[in-house]
Amino acid sequence: MHGSNHVNQWFKVVLVSLSILPVGCSVEPVRTVVVNAESLQKRPDVPVISMNTKKDSMRDLINGNWNYGGRMLESTRNSDPARVKFHTSYSQNRWMVVEGTLSTGKKYPVVIDTGASSALFVNDIHILENKLPIRPLGAGDNNSFGWGMCHLPRLRIGKVTLANWPCFYGEQHTEVQLLGLPIAKAKPIIVGLPALRRFKYIAFDSINKEVEFSLEKVFECNSPDLWTRYPFVIEEYLGGNAFLFVKIPIAGKETELQLDTGCGRGLAINEELWGKIRGRIQNTTLRKGRDLYPYIGWLACKRGVIPKLDVGARTVRNATISVFPNDSPLVEQCQGLLGMQCFQDTVMVLDFERSSIWVKYPQNH
Repeated sequence: MHGSNHVNQWFKVVLVSLSILPVGCSVEPVRTVVVNAESLQKRPDVPVISMNTKKDSMRDLINGNWNYGGRMLESTRNSDPARVKFHTSYSQNRWMVVEGTLSTGKKYPVVIDTGASSALFVNDIHILENKLPIRPLGAGDNNSFGWGMCHLPRLRIGKVTLANWPCFYGEQHTEVQLLGLPIAKAKPIIVGLPALRRFKYIAFDSINKEVEFSLEKVFECNSPDLWTRYPFVIEEYLGGNAFLFVKIPIAGKETELQLDTGCGRGLAINEELWGKIRGRIQNTTLRKGRDLYPYIGWLACKRGVIPKLDVGARTVRNATISVFPNDSPLVEQCQGLLGMQCFQDTVMVLDFERSSIWVKYPQNH
């Protein structure tokens, strides 16, 4: 993914990454649907931020300073990395998710999502349950789902607090319905790459089901023979967007894929890359299907399961793969996405100091 980017592409790219939201089949009586909420700015119980707001973070954003960044606060003087257990929703979605607490005291699953190019993202449920002040972005082709900015003063994850970060919202959420009646609503808060890169490193330990955050200490690889290192680059674009691409062999073929820690699937790639690696993969049949991506809809693809897929120096068993047309909105700006199924039995470290990911060999290596 190289070249210029436009602000109006931000909404599409960011929300494609929200494929991490739970989706399911459309077969009755149980199905997962995307729900468009009513206009939040028309509700009397939702405060609307004026252009003359005194909140520095909101004023900067409204004035066009999209690169404004918030603060990272630690609730203890101890600079040791903090470990936080996976949220219970990990068992269903296999995304990298922990629990977070807003300044109102309400708790939500927080997805640690390198596939999201905005710092923070919430949906209409968070706005309504916490009465968050909003600033709608106005009507237009890129705002058909009610985009806007909101003031999210605090998000606490373990002993680390994200304070006054730019936060965007959409007037949509997904929900599971039984006979047309909602039985579960998706309430994940998304923490994207612009905020995540403020840490020295983040370790995703899928063995112990924990995430380790370090604001001050750099990652120390004490046993190099147990780890493999792969370089990544972060590309920045107009509008404060940031995308992380890792160079890693797939089926022995060197690739550059967008790392998506907010997705529990395996590979989502374009037809061009599939053509390059398909001869290296055995016993895999792709069948026509569709994948649902909230705010985009159903995307045509070919789907399958790869019994043994070499990802870097490791072999992933029963890796899921979806192959999209080259002009699909999911892959129009990159060759594909690498999901966390490829690291489900190991530890993967995002080392922002060295622009690398470290992948530990499994215990039975």
